Amino acid sequence: MVAIASIVENTLIPHSAFEKASKRLAQCLRHADGSSEPICLAIVGESRTGKSRVLEECAAENAPARQPDGLNVPILYVKTPSKPTVKSLAELMLKGLQDPRFDAGTENAKTIRLRTLMRNAGTRMVMIDEFQHFYDKGSHKVMHHVADWLKILVDDSKVALTVAGLPTCQAVLEQNEQLAGRFLSPVFMPRFDWNREADREEFVGILGAFQESLSGHFDMVHLDTPDMAFRCYCGTGGLMGYLTKFLRQAIWNALEENRRTITLDDLALAHDQTVWSRENLSNVLAPFSRHVQLAPTPELLTRIHRIGLPAPEIAKPRSRKTRPIVPEVSQQLLCAS
Repeated sequence: MVAIASIVENTLIPHSAFEKASKRLAQCLRHADGSSEPICLAIVGESRTGKSRVLEECAAENAPARQPDGLNVPILYVKTPSKPTVKSLAELMLKGLQDPRFDAGTENAKTIRLRTLMRNAGTRMVMIDEFQHFYDKGSHKVMHHVADWLKILVDDSKVALTVAGLPTCQAVLEQNEQLAGRFLSPVFMPRFDWNREADREEFVGILGAFQESLSGHFDMVHLDTPDMAFRCYCGTGGLMGYLTKFLRQAIWNALEENRRTITLDDLALAHDQTVWSRENLSNVLAPFSRHVQLAPTPELLTRIHRIGLPAPEIAKPRSRKTRPIVPEVSQQLLCAS
């Protein structure tokens, strides 16, 4: 039952954006040792487009291993904390190198120890996920001190650097000239766009691959028919992360109810349980309702493309200085004079 419950996560479907990012990442790793300066790459995209999966798969293929002469960590992979500091990031990296004293010492002492451990562990690449946290959306400021520290670390350690994050992470590079100069052109991982024929065909192909994996365990509606494919697109906004989360929920529900069937109604329930949209789309469509017929109109696609987007920032009201109130008696005296 555990294996069936994880079948969606274990079904890796390397679509074109995933393959492009994976190939660029593998190329950087292959040439990391012979480069005269650190090779740096940014993987950028909306939430749920598969950026983290690209990093995780590459890190898994180059997993840490205990050798006779010590621990070998070819890729040091960490996720940026929400408000990164040199101290917090260094501690995460030391922990990734299995340093039992990862939280001991000053900022400078941690940095020296980190460089030593990276060299001893044969680290060739540092991966930083959730890189957008280097940019504070509230204050619209880049964590320059942390970014500069990271630049110096990879320079001194002579390792490759890969970062992945939301589009706001580009501000970190754009506002740090020295860091930006070390980066190759970014790899963008967009959501699928129903308006583009190539995207439509690939999205349907992905549904077909999931159908093949799931049909051996469940009697279910065919996901890759034209009608169902567009329903799935409307329900997920073309985001791979939402598609996998939604299908996983449908499987969980079936297993917990001892069912081996997944109907349109079951997909509707799974969709309601998993997909978040800042707009309430229920007043526009219920993508898995038996009573709705969907057509890819420009208005509908515009709304669907907003699935998964964050709500716009609410501008803080500007403070207004309170003008002093002149007492009525004082006003009378002023008038009398």
